[in-house]
Amino acid sequence: MPRQLPAPRTGLSGLWDRLVGPGMTGGETTLVVGVSLASALLVGLHLASLGMAWLQIVVGGVIAFDVAGGAVCTMTDTTKRWHHRKGRTAADHFAFIGLHLLHIAVVAWVFRGPVFDWWFLLVIGGWLLVSAAVVLSVPDLLKRPTAVALYLIAFAATLYAVGPTPGLEWFAPVLFMKLLLGHAVPPESEREAV
Repeated sequence: MPRQLPAPRTGLSGLWDRLVGPGMTGGETTLVVGVSLASALLVGLHLASLGMAWLQIVVGGVIAFDVAGGAVCTMTDTTKRWHHRKGRTAADHFAFIGLHLLHIAVVAWVFRGPVFDWWFLLVIGGWLLVSAAVVLSVPDLLKRPTAVALYLIAFAATLYAVGPTPGLEWFAPVLFMKLLLGHAVPPESEREAV
């Protein structure tokens, strides 16, 4: 039986609750915020060490904050329960995943050469949408293994079809981890039988 979720708080705390789910524990919050901040800092330092422009350093840090921190966040039971609560539909999940095409477009524009890398956007963005549609359409008990299979193809596509992004080699694999393995897969306790 699905667990009853607490209601989001009001004010600034309520914004946090609506993002990550109400009732997130102190340990979960520390882990999510810590990974987000550490990722932003480490990626920023790495990009600076490569001699990248300030715009690239800042954009890379912001992307790392959201994608790496989000990968950890979407794996927490609190966030999974919140995003898979009663009333949420596959269309809601697909819309959330689709918003991340903006991340892919920004990487294609800022990090992948002197002109916009349309091939990167088409391959990585297209595979993200196809993968999301597949994971969201299979029965709950098949969502996790299906997500892993599609994640492995995304990883291969990053290496062999488009090539890693200099300075952000981790970007596509971690983005797919956040969205397919994390967001699209419901919490184990609430999965329905095949």
